[in-house]
Amino acid sequence: MNREEAVKIVNSMLEKNVEGLEMSEEKMDKTLVDLGVDSLDLMLVIMDVGEAAGVAISDDEAENLDTPEKIVEFICQ
Repeated sequence: MNREEAVKIVNSMLEKNVEGLEMSEEKMDKTLVDLGVDSLDLMLVIMDVGEAAGVAISDDEAENLDTPEKIVEFICQ
C-alpha cells in the first residue's frame, strides 16, 4: 500500500470515529490524545484501519501507534 492510500484510510477512520475531528497534514504528527481520541475511539480506529488496510494490528503493536503518522507508517510496511 502506498502512503497516499494509507493516509486516506487513517484520516477517514479517525474522522469517522472521533466526533468533530477534521484531519489535515498538520495533524499527522500530533498524538492521538491531543486530537481528542479516547481509549474507546482508539480501539475502534485501530480495528477499522486494520480492516480497511487488510492488516492485522495486535494490541502490543497498537500501543506504539500514538500518532496518525505512526499508524500510516505501520500499515505501509
